[in-house]
Amino acid sequence: MPEILHKLKTSKGSVNAAIYDSTGEYVITAGQDKLIRLNNAQTGNLVQTYSGQGWAIQGLAINQESNRIVSCGDGRSVILWDVETATMQRKYTSGHSQRVDCVAINKEASVVVSGSFDKTVAVWDIRSMQHMPLQIMDDAKDGISCVAMTDTEVIAGSIDGSVRTYDIRAGKQVTDTMGQPVVSLRTFSSDILQKSVMAVACMDSTVQLIDRSNVSVMGTFAGHLCKNYRIQCDTNGKMVASGSEDGYVYVWNCLEPSIDYNGCVKYMSRLSGHSGIVNAVALHPHSAFDSSKANAMLSAASDGSIIIWK
Repeated sequence: MPEILHKLKTSKGSVNAAIYDSTGEYVITAGQDKLIRLNNAQTGNLVQTYSGQGWAIQGLAINQESNRIVSCGDGRSVILWDVETATMQRKYTSGHSQRVDCVAINKEASVVVSGSFDKTVAVWDIRSMQHMPLQIMDDAKDGISCVAMTDTEVIAGSIDGSVRTYDIRAGKQVTDTMGQPVVSLRTFSSDILQKSVMAVACMDSTVQLIDRSNVSVMGTFAGHLCKNYRIQCDTNGKMVASGSEDGYVYVWNCLEPSIDYNGCVKYMSRLSGHSGIVNAVALHPHSAFDSSKANAMLSAASDGSIIIWK
């Protein structure tokens, strides 16, 4: 069972986003106080602060080389940061008409995708000096709550209850109807584990794990509470984790699931440590392959607390 390694209380107000860098050596968090913080995951020490967003921050992403951070928030802006110098590289303000809730960046740090409460997904070419989106997708009937990117796809979850996958190369779009407002999605692919999965969290207090090879539901995970807020989830193919409105972090076993009478997977661990709504969770990027990091994860809550788990 995960144990608390560090509990940080540096944020004033809710922490809305929490991610690891690709090495797992650093954690990046942001929220209502308009600041992005980079902390050492092992010591908990603050390494860098990024200021200038101007509004509450709702979403974060980092590229594969961990040298570029993307943030978004209430001010309708999408900002690209240089990790080392803490300077803005790009600031996009012309793509969305309402707050921007989520962002993703590709491995090469050449393309950024953002999703907004205005029901649109914007694609940005950050190699260009243009300040307008390369493309806007407006298929959703309600706000965009979460976005992800693969090598060839943009994936967007919406409060309208759908997950839309855009194949950029083929120019095709596929819609999967979840039946409930979608608040979070995470993709995970591994050649070693021979898996390509997606975790989708909905406002009926469930997370569904989907096999992307045949779009089949591998399991429905329940026990947490998600009825009113954009509670984020994560998966590494072996585990699913989620925040919860009841202040706990929930973890489920994908490989040896225990099924309840409703056919849902029972949680393996319910972790306490926060005193507010747990908005965000992130599993350590090496947790699926490194046994010493199997329980390592990150969580952030509305009480301003951040917990690094070991």
